[in-house]
Amino acid sequence: MLRTLALACCLSSSLSPAFAQVTARPITGTRKVVNGGPGDQTDPHVSGALVAYTNEARGQSEIRYHDLVTGQDAAIPNNGAFDFVSDVGSGTVVFTRVSSASAIYAFDVAGAESGPVEIAPEEGSSRRAAVIGGRTVAWQDFGYTGDTLQPEVAAYDLDRGTLTRLTNDGLQDRTPAVAPDGRTVVWAKCDGQGLGCDIWQAAWNGTGFNALRLTGTEGEESQPDTNGQVVVYASTRAVEGVMDRDIYWKPVGGGAEQRLALPGLDANPSISGSLVAFERRDPLKNDFDIVVYDLRTQLLYTLTSSPENENLNDLSVAPDGTARVVWTVPENGDFNVHSFTFKAPEQPSCQQPKEGRIPADVCANPGDWPLVATLDVTRNLNEPECAALDFPASGYGALCVDNGHTGVRATSGRVLLNGHEKVSPAHFRQGSSTIAVGVVFDGDNAMNATISGKAGSAYRIRVYTPPPQCEPSGDVPEPPAPGEEVIAGRHVPPVALRAATVSSVTFIPEGAVRGGPVPGGCSTSGGSVALMGLMAVALWLVRPRREAVRVVRKELRRRAGGL
Repeated sequence: MLRTLALACCLSSSLSPAFAQVTARPITGTRKVVNGGPGDQTDPHVSGALVAYTNEARGQSEIRYHDLVTGQDAAIPNNGAFDFVSDVGSGTVVFTRVSSASAIYAFDVAGAESGPVEIAPEEGSSRRAAVIGGRTVAWQDFGYTGDTLQPEVAAYDLDRGTLTRLTNDGLQDRTPAVAPDGRTVVWAKCDGQGLGCDIWQAAWNGTGFNALRLTGTEGEESQPDTNGQVVVYASTRAVEGVMDRDIYWKPVGGGAEQRLALPGLDANPSISGSLVAFERRDPLKNDFDIVVYDLRTQLLYTLTSSPENENLNDLSVAPDGTARVVWTVPENGDFNVHSFTFKAPEQPSCQQPKEGRIPADVCANPGDWPLVATLDVTRNLNEPECAALDFPASGYGALCVDNGHTGVRATSGRVLLNGHEKVSPAHFRQGSSTIAVGVVFDGDNAMNATISGKAGSAYRIRVYTPPPQCEPSGDVPEPPAPGEEVIAGRHVPPVALRAATVSSVTFIPEGAVRGGPVPGGCSTSGGSVALMGLMAVALWLVRPRREAVRVVRKELRRRAGGL
């Protein structure tokens, strides 16, 4: 597990995991139509074998849940209310219910007879876009501002009954997601016009949530998700002078950014374990397909290839390695939910080669040596003069210091690895632009660095390990069973990018919510501007059939990133 060292002196840090280059092994799985009935079935989410989705038919909207193993499919009773936009985790479905107010509800599938329960009831509430991880539920809350263009993000602890406002500004905070353990919430923060969007995270520290900006001015970021270790998101930015939209990721707590450099447009990533599912529009096809990328093996699998736009995907990997992907696809004039279940191939055993290269050669030309960590150290006035980073690596490797990178050369500095000095002030006095030393890693490594010199002095640390030698398992793959499908993978290494400087703020829970959770039912009053906006959405969706499909399609395009 990645660790982030929280030191007051840290300026910026970056992390780039090392991956083995392996043979592009195929995956074998089974497709299933979760619901292809009358009306529109959209926005599916999956946790284990349980799928939750929105079902709109005959002007009504409800949340349904489906067991991919047993095939059981049922609706959450709503007594005529308008339910939409659900999420599911650990057997609990959360969703938005609109009647005279807009509230967040939770439904325990195991205790279905009890019905849904409103979370943190508030008279005239104006909330939507609920997500769940562990026992933490987060949502967009318009009640703090009363403005439909200025949502905030709130988090609720189902066990403690406490509500925490995670944002408090005049910006748009949207598309929250929660890690499976409930300890990390991520979202996109944009300006009043919905531009200048960055990814933020809030991590539970035992007494409150520490909020941290993960991205800077590199591009327009959106649609984040996290597995508790890595945050994935889509970003539109200029790459070699051309605007492109790709999938990016970085460690929870900040660090080096990774980009999956693919031609075409990529959007709406979801992550579980080491797998990332997202929507991809190949320039040769001009429609969106669902693909899966394995961060461990760097293998990319294309799950769909129909001429229709498959989107609004979600992904869940069970402890036994079973992966399930769900998505929405237009068929015969409406929308349906499909799934694909498979087991990702295990990573082959790898070991470092017995013979390596000298550190100076590696620093000058890394070649196929994986970059496992980078750290930028800058001397600024009125700011600390040290930086720190934790990163995973084992065996031996090379540590490179690029003195003067993005600034003037530092006159002195120190680099410590696991408490041992590897680069001393004497190295800087030699006047070389590159310092190269050999190092041995402990598995879980802590790197600390200091810098001296005039303002603007800077250096960058790069850490490399030898490319692993992977041995095939020797197992002969079994032929697919009837109904199973084999999907080939291809190796796509990510591109490592520099880390952006981040800023942070801490939010403390507001305490127990008055009344706590109560049995199902709707808030009895409303009237806020935000609620009027949500009711308008509901009214649009209950228009005649053709208009409802048009509105849903517009919403699908918006959720796919405004493309």
